[in-house]
Amino acid sequence: MTEQERKALEAIGIDPDNFGQQPWDESDLESTGDWIDNYPNVTRVEVITGEGREFVRYECSNVQVSLQDDRRTLKVFLFTTYE
Repeated sequence: MTEQERKALEAIGIDPDNFGQQPWDESDLESTGDWIDNYPNVTRVEVITGEGREFVRYECSNVQVSLQDDRRTLKVFLFTTYE
């Protein structure tokens, strides 16, 4: 993980040392309306629109998907396995 990635995670309140390593405690997230799911086996992330593939990233690891803002915002956190 790069220093820039560590700082980005810290800025949004995620401990970079535990990122992708353990599931979040859902009781903590329910009070804020935010949800985070871990996908430890995912190695490719794609974003598809009506125009086709807009974003493709291979060699991913530690993929997490977060639903925030009363389930109106979807955020995807990922790192590449080769830095």
